[in-house]
Amino acid sequence: MKLDTPLIRVIRASRRLNIVLFGILPLLLVLAGVLYWGGQRILQQEEEKLRTDFTVLVGYVHAHETVLQGLYAQGLNPDGRRLVAPTRVSETSGFERGSWAFYDGQHALAAMPFSLLCQSPDACPVAGGVFNGIGDYLSDFYATRWAAAVYPAAPLFVISPSQQLSMSVPAIATMSGYEPLTRQTFLAVVDAVQRAGGAADPEDRSGSEGPSVLWVRDKHLPDAMVGILPVMLPLNARGAEPATRRNVYAVSLLSRGRVSISERVRNMPLFDRFWLVRQGGEVLLGEGAPPVIAQGFHFGRDGLLLRIADKNSQWTGYYQLGYGGFFRANMWLPIVVLLMLGLGLAAGSGYLLWYNRRVIHPAEVAHLDMVESEEFNRTVLDTAPVALCVLSRLEGRIVFGNALAAQWLGIGVGEQLRDSAETNKLLRQVLGASGPGTIETFRTHDGRTLFVAFAPTRYKKQDVVLCAFADISARAEMEQTLAQAKQQADRANEAKSTFLATMSHEIRTPLYGVLGTLEVLSLTPLNAAQRRHVDRIQDSSVILQQLISDILDITKIESGQLALQREGFDPRELVQNCVASYAGMAERKGLVIYGNIDTATPAWVMGDGGRIRQILNNLVNNAIKFTDSGHVVVRLRAESPGTARTRLHFQVVDSGVGIREEDQACLFEPFYQIDGGSHLVRGAGIGLSICARLAALMGTSIHVTSEPGLGSSFSVAIELDRAEPPPGPSPRLHGLCVYVRSARRELSVNLCEWLVHWGAQASVAPASLPQEDAREGVLLDVHIAGDAAAPTDWNGPVVSAGGHDDAGTALHRADRHYLNSIGFALERWASGDAATAASEAATQHYAPLNLRILVAEDNPINQVTMCDQLQQLGCAVTLAPDGAEALAQWNIGPFDAVLTDVNMPRMNGYELASALRAQGVTVPIIGVTANALKDEEARCKAAGMSSWLVKPLKLSLLWSELRAQRGGPAVAAPPPSASEAAVASIAAASAAGAPPLVGKYREVFLQTMNEDLARLERALAAGNLRDLKAVLHRMRGGFGAVQAMALYQQAEAVEARLGAGKRLTDPARGQVTALAGALRAMLAAL
Repeated sequence: MKLDTPLIRVIRASRRLNIVLFGILPLLLVLAGVLYWGGQRILQQEEEKLRTDFTVLVGYVHAHETVLQGLYAQGLNPDGRRLVAPTRVSETSGFERGSWAFYDGQHALAAMPFSLLCQSPDACPVAGGVFNGIGDYLSDFYATRWAAAVYPAAPLFVISPSQQLSMSVPAIATMSGYEPLTRQTFLAVVDAVQRAGGAADPEDRSGSEGPSVLWVRDKHLPDAMVGILPVMLPLNARGAEPATRRNVYAVSLLSRGRVSISERVRNMPLFDRFWLVRQGGEVLLGEGAPPVIAQGFHFGRDGLLLRIADKNSQWTGYYQLGYGGFFRANMWLPIVVLLMLGLGLAAGSGYLLWYNRRVIHPAEVAHLDMVESEEFNRTVLDTAPVALCVLSRLEGRIVFGNALAAQWLGIGVGEQLRDSAETNKLLRQVLGASGPGTIETFRTHDGRTLFVAFAPTRYKKQDVVLCAFADISARAEMEQTLAQAKQQADRANEAKSTFLATMSHEIRTPLYGVLGTLEVLSLTPLNAAQRRHVDRIQDSSVILQQLISDILDITKIESGQLALQREGFDPRELVQNCVASYAGMAERKGLVIYGNIDTATPAWVMGDGGRIRQILNNLVNNAIKFTDSGHVVVRLRAESPGTARTRLHFQVVDSGVGIREEDQACLFEPFYQIDGGSHLVRGAGIGLSICARLAALMGTSIHVTSEPGLGSSFSVAIELDRAEPPPGPSPRLHGLCVYVRSARRELSVNLCEWLVHWGAQASVAPASLPQEDAREGVLLDVHIAGDAAAPTDWNGPVVSAGGHDDAGTALHRADRHYLNSIGFALERWASGDAATAASEAATQHYAPLNLRILVAEDNPINQVTMCDQLQQLGCAVTLAPDGAEALAQWNIGPFDAVLTDVNMPRMNGYELASALRAQGVTVPIIGVTANALKDEEARCKAAGMSSWLVKPLKLSLLWSELRAQRGGPAVAAPPPSASEAAVASIAAASAAGAPPLVGKYREVFLQTMNEDLARLERALAAGNLRDLKAVLHRMRGGFGAVQAMALYQQAEAVEARLGAGKRLTDPARGQVTALAGALRAMLAAL
């Protein structure tokens, strides 16, 4: 409905008045005048800048002519021999133009180099790498003349077309002034001089002050011109006589860009086009000068045109400024004008908006409210999704209520609420309230649960209370459902943790037996075929172990149980160990793998070295898997953002298949595989996801650079605290001369940097080594598998660096993967000390720990495995089958440390540790468990254990942990030598599926399994479910330790069936009988 009241008419009149009062026409007139004045001022400033630019350019031309005239004056001396001197030159490569040859020469280290072009090999004055000419003089002349000038130096040439010789200062590719001289520019200048011919002869262009400079232009030299002046200079010793100095020209190349200083500073041009015209109308810069005669600015179709001439009218310049560029360069004035105009409009609009909002709009709203208020309020109350009612504070009667209020409360207008305890409580709280409030629950007569909100107010000239009722019956039911869902989620999460702990223990326990046995077996003498079999089994077992660890890591990260450790480690050793551990895998594929470590890398930092190694292992493993040929390089670079911290950059580069851009976006998602459907490369697709999450925990991220077919680069930067490294020797190579030779220059350069760091004089070996240094120097010959280096005719001493198996303990051999191994090998060669060699060799093996170890382990096969490993480390071992026996053994003899399994009969590892600590035992107690979750560590620590280890154990892990607990520095264990192990044999497996067992393991396995089989049959006959479960669990651990996977899975299924029930059923009895029969058949085959 359109209203036309007196108030509306006042509003319309007020709006018209505001428009007149705040008109913008006066402001526009003022701004126009300001714009005109500013435009004139801008034109004056532009003209001043262009005149300055032209003056500088003309002065630069005169500077070029002065330099050429000075060279001309030097040529008037009849004795030219004093200008000629021999200089060593070297021929530059990469130039193909008939028989022409380029040479570069420099007579002193600080002298300006020059270039020499010989167009004819017969006339070339270079013999034996020596040029007997004016190269030295021309370099000194160039440096002296241009050093005294205020303008930037320009290339200077001396060209003789008849002698087919040309020289330039500076040399090609040498930075001088704003831009270096290129070979194309050199040749273009030579061609321009040859085309000019006799136009620059002194007889034709001589004057009172000598011949004048001829300026020419060349289409191959855009935005530049060439100054030519004939001189009487001898280019070489044969042309020292005056009669032979004809047809020689001094040439200077003037580039317009060298004096455009303001353009480079402002990063934008002063003008759009430029023409330079010499007296006589010859255009030297630009194409087709405009036909403008008068000086000053002229308005043209394409922009503003300015004509400027020097004071002698010898040079004339034309500058063209496009309208677009002119206004872009001087946008401040129109912007200011438009800004002021905009501010004025905004101020006027703001005032109008304010006036409408504060005066006009409230008046309109008030007028409409008086007409529509009652109807609107009733509509709101009737359509509200809550029950609304108004109670009289005097009587408690319903003054007003909507339909929902009548339905839920069961009353109408004018009635009182039903009499009940809930109602009386509500009325007392509501009617006596002095302010708004709420009641959480109010139950009606029909059992409905309501939420009440109330507020005192006035309605129809009386005091009332407005009440709003909301039905929360559904919410109460939802809260109950959510509570049940939370309980189910907690139970599921607890089941998940229990499952993971169980799987970790049940998988890692047999895997420990496999890896430990393989590790001990690999230390025994084996033939080539046996060694290949062991390597394949180890590779597969390591992959399985890594897969299990990756899955558990993802779970621990998701559940927040994974925490970073803070301990000291050597980042250089970390990278070297990583490269060495994957060298065999890479070399079997014919790949080249090596590390490049910055000498600035600190020797010791604080952080989680294990997790950083895990990231590197995944990246290197992926690089090898996805690279069929070429190389894998692991680089480590260090930056020092602060004195106490350092930033380590780890990079893994390969020459593999590369990664498409669309795949890079999903690369770090769990279980994502590139071309996963092809199954060309094995893997679960979780390694990179773990790497990304570990990097995020360290406060960084992994960056990927890759192109399909060109390879990939993965890099991560981690900030760590520096720490004081543990004491240890370092190579001392003071004054030793070393030549480094390898098939990869990057590796050779990096080794040279380290050798120099240790005090040596190292350099990359050239293709032809100097035989005169053979007696004083040594050649470091680095052998990279799959990438052979070129042979050499070196007759001097050689230190060879190969793989770990090739290093040995010889004085002249080293392991190329370890920098210290190379450094100590060179030190041994220099000193000739065999004791040093033995000492260094010892660092490559496990130093005997000489500890007395008490081992508590209930699994016989794990007992033998752990005993063999500890004996390899030089320890005396005492075995106990459970915690109670271990406690008794402790009271008999002294021990230096205790290793205990956490799950054992009679007394478990937790109880043993608590009992020992209660007796005041302070020696290290190390728990051994197959549970890799964080909770296990907390339980071990709470029981009093010093540390914990997760099965399967590696020999290096045992060595490092025992050495650290003994009090030595916690450093990584070196790889063992296969020649130090005892001799053992492998029993062949029969067709019955018996596992291959080393001799002593075979005896233990047969004895243990026969005893367990007898116990199993006795428990089955007696129907003893508890004994059956215990024997099955023990047997399953033995099956896993010897990789009898069929029996392992069968025992696992039987154990699961027995665990699900409370009594021995007939199907379960049949499964136990079948398992006993299969075990009996395997024992017979063994």
